Order: sequence, then structure tokens, then C-alpha cells
Amino acid sequence: MPPRLDGPVDWGPGPGWPKALGVQTPVLRPFAVPIGPPDAHLKGVFGPAFAWSLIPLHSVLLADGRVLSFGTGPDGLQGALMNYAVWDPAQGTGETSMQLLPNSTGTDIFCAGQTLLPGSGDVLLVGGDRTVKGVRNYGNNDVNRFSPLNNSLTKESPMVWQRWYATLLTNTKGEQVALGGLIDRAYNFDDGTSTVASHASTPEVYLSGGGWRTLYAATSDLAYGSISSSWSYPRAWLAPDGRIAILTPKGEIYALDTEAGGTLERTLASGLGAGRHILPAVMYQPGKVLSLRVGGVAKLVDLNVTPPVVSATANLSLERQYGNATVLPNGQVFVNGGSSTGNSLAGAAYHSETWDPATGTWTTTASAAKPRLYHSTAMLLPDATVLTNGGGAPGPVNNLNGEIYYPPYLYHPDGSGRPARRPVIASAPQAGTWGQAQQLEMADPRPVARLTLVRFGAVTHAFHSDQRFQELSFAQRGKRLSYQLPASAAVAPPGFYMLFALDAAGVPSMAKVIRIG
Repeated sequence: MPPRLDGPVDWGPGPGWPKALGVQTPVLRPFAVPIGPPDAHLKGVFGPAFAWSLIPLHSVLLADGRVLSFGTGPDGLQGALMNYAVWDPAQGTGETSMQLLPNSTGTDIFCAGQTLLPGSGDVLLVGGDRTVKGVRNYGNNDVNRFSPLNNSLTKESPMVWQRWYATLLTNTKGEQVALGGLIDRAYNFDDGTSTVASHASTPEVYLSGGGWRTLYAATSDLAYGSISSSWSYPRAWLAPDGRIAILTPKGEIYALDTEAGGTLERTLASGLGAGRHILPAVMYQPGKVLSLRVGGVAKLVDLNVTPPVVSATANLSLERQYGNATVLPNGQVFVNGGSSTGNSLAGAAYHSETWDPATGTWTTTASAAKPRLYHSTAMLLPDATVLTNGGGAPGPVNNLNGEIYYPPYLYHPDGSGRPARRPVIASAPQAGTWGQAQQLEMADPRPVARLTLVRFGAVTHAFHSDQRFQELSFAQRGKRLSYQLPASAAVAPPGFYMLFALDAAGVPSMAKVIRIG
């Protein structure tokens, strides 16, 4: 099946602009907050769309603040065999901010799984696309590793199982756990032969020293296999008991212990309600998940107790299929994009919504210029903005562009649309371990109201596998803040985090990066 474009290509100004003729998009200054309309302090602002080198089906925030993305070629066609891209927000949004790099490993990383390795800051990519007799969308078992030091992509030892649409996340030991994915698709070829659908229903663990360990005792079609599309980027998080919790589209919850050969337990049989594998979910507090379900229903899952407790919260304005949920530095959850009618403009949501865990309510926030549907991503950046980008392959629009969302907390509350004055962290530790007492220095002695941690994002297909938020208690004396890092690796998995200071008005600083482990 040859690749095809099912919709127009949009490099920023709008569909139909030939890239060869040049794309005249506004160039945003690095980390600058634009002046907004009078309701910017209530709804936030989407900045102008800017060109991206490819359709970023996958976006990973690197420890140096850049963003790795991949998914298609520079023409927007399906297949990441040839290229990947790196964007540097410190260079703004002009042509020099984006590097389009050649994929030299021979792996088609279209619809792979990805995560940031907690020690090195390298990116691990597992699986992706395989072509059989000219037909795409089979799984491969390749493992690739991206090094931010030299922007190189190299091959690692392969997995046992081929995986297309797999989730990859970090356990308490800093190992990477691969869940789900398709092996073969069902297809009848022109030569009379056929393939039958099969799924990678056995988890694997990437060891910190390299190589893989297979969890044969934890094989399950219900948790991350063929049942109800649970193989498709399983919604999974490291829970406070050290096991990996999996929320299935069917509404069940499982707990996976990754020790030895693995064990799997069903911890909740019902109560979560019907879901879809194309709806987002996010861990908004330690052990607490906001899961968006069918019909715009939103459910809360408390994994801090066994069995997990499910409760209701206010519903969204519509069902956001292929949308994204992003936790913000203030602990609220920003949801953008998606469509009530699938990968279709008919029900596309241009407006965004923000959920406040303190009140359980949703607020309608700013509207984007571009539809963000299938294969779009959204991710928190260290300057407290949200990068929204991609969508397409297939269309209805192939978005080789991004838009930056500036949340309401970045604006002065007087209705002038002026950017708010931000707290500034002058210096902070770059690393620490669980339970460690640390200190940071602010640029001035203004009171700090909150200190928060947000884990770095690795997002694809409406899901951030490792994203999580937590509040830190602290004491302030002048410019100095004394605080303690989270107590355990089950609450804060090893890896990279953004450390934010917020003032009494809720305005966040730019983040300092800290590695916990």
C-alpha cells in the first residue's frame, strides 16, 4: 500500500501553500509572551502557527530544552524511515530553530514508542512500522537510541516482540517497560496470501545496562493485547505501590509487577465506564489519573488505594477523540484538539478546555487556528507554555506546523493583555535523590506561593506515557527556598523534571531542570 496524502499540506499559513515558494509565518522570539486580548488572563492565547520540518507524530522534550520529533518525511507522507527533526525553542521559531536530520538506522519509526532515559537523557525508541509486500502498518522489533549530544540515531539490541503502537514507560529501577503493540495486521494480498492480526500481549523490560527481559508470566490480551484495542498505546502509569497501573478502553484496571518474570493482577473489574484507545488520560497528582471516556465523560482514578477508587468529575464540552491532555505547572490539566467525529473536521474542536482539580470544573480557554486531530501532540515546555503541533498522515489536513499556547497564568489579571511579571529562579540543584533536602535561590525575595515538579513529556497518539505532577512543601527565607524532593521512586520515577516556582497570583517561573535518581 503506497503512502498517500489524504488531505492538503499546511506549513503554517494554511492548506495549499507550496513550501517551495517559501512560507511567510511570523517568527516568534524565544520565550517571549505575546500581548494578548483583554481576556488573555482568563483564556490564554494561541500564538501564530509556524512551520515544522515534518508531521511530528511523536514529540519528546529533551533534557537540554529542545524537542525531538518524528513521524513522517518532510513532505508529510507516512513513514519515518528517512528523517527526524529537532527544534530548539531558544532559537525562536525561524528556520534556524529547526534541524531536519537523516535517519541512518533503516528503521521506520512511524508509530513507535519513546521515552527519555533517566540517566543519560538519551531517547529510547522501540518498534515502529514494517512493510510486508508493499503494505504498511505491521510492527517491527527494532530499538533505536537518540543522543542529544550529537543528534545521532543508533540501533540497539532488538526486542523479542514486534511492536507497532507500543507504550514505553519507566519503572522504579529506571528500567523501561514496553507494553502492547501490533505484530501483524489482517490483510489479503493480491497474490492470494494473507496475514492474520496478532498482538504483542507480553511485556518486555529494557535493562539499564542494555538488553531486554521478557515478562512471560504477565501475558494478557485483556490488559494490553487484542481485546478492545488495549494493544494500542496502553494507558499506563507507575503507581505509588511500585506496580504499573493500566486503564483499558473496556473500563478495567490492571496492575503489573515488573520483577522477575512479571505478575499481573486485575484490580478493578468495572466502574470506569466505556473508553476508547484514542482518548487522552493524565496523572494530575501522585497516584491520581484524569481519564477522558466516551461521550466527553471524565473520570478520576485514585491508584493510592487498592482496589483503585473511581469517581466522577465534570464532563468536557464534547468527546475529544485524538485530543491531548497536558498537566500544567499549577496542577491544572489543559486539553486541546480532538474531534467528536474521529479524524474528521466535522466535529473538530478548535477551542481548548482546562480542568481544575481543586474545583472539579472545566473552563473554556482559547481557540487554536489549526485542527489537531489524529497524530497531533501537545507538551509542556520549560517556559510554562504548551507546544501543540502536528496532525495528519492521513489528513483531513496534514499539519507540518506548530502553535504555542500561552496559558492564562502568563497574563496580568487587569484585562490589559500584558504579560505578567514572572518569578525568577536564579539557581537550583541540577540533580538529587528521593527524600533529599535541597535549596534554591530566587532572583529576589518576593514571596513564593507554590513549588511544583512536572516530569518531562514524551507524547504520541493522545498520550504522555511518563507525564506527572506533584507539589513540593518548602520554607522561604529571603531569596532562599528550602524543600525536600519526593520520598520514593514510585511517586517520582527516576528521570528529568521541571521545577517551577509560582507567586501568589499563580504566575510560574521558567523551570529549572532537575534529574532525580
